Amino acid sequence: MVEVVTIEKTELIRLIDTSIAGAIEKAINSTKPPDIMTKAEVAKYLKKSLPTINRWMRYHGLPYHGVGRPSFNRAEVDEWLTQI
Repeated sequence: MVEVVTIEKTELIRLIDTSIAGAIEKAINSTKPPDIMTKAEVAKYLKKSLPTINRWMRYHGLPYHGVGRPSFNRAEVDEWLTQI
């Protein structure tokens, strides 16, 4: 059996807007950067180019771990940012 529900246009628009706003808010809050990042991820996180990240690693003490394919701990990067 099919049940038909009637709803006013303005109420439908309000319900859709509320639903979409909630989904957008949830998506924004759930896109937290990872705790361990690659060089490309840290560049995106800091909104800098890869050459800038390389320069910061080499000359300015941006903390990283490993050789060849370094990894970055987000907490250490955030702490480093407060000290520069």
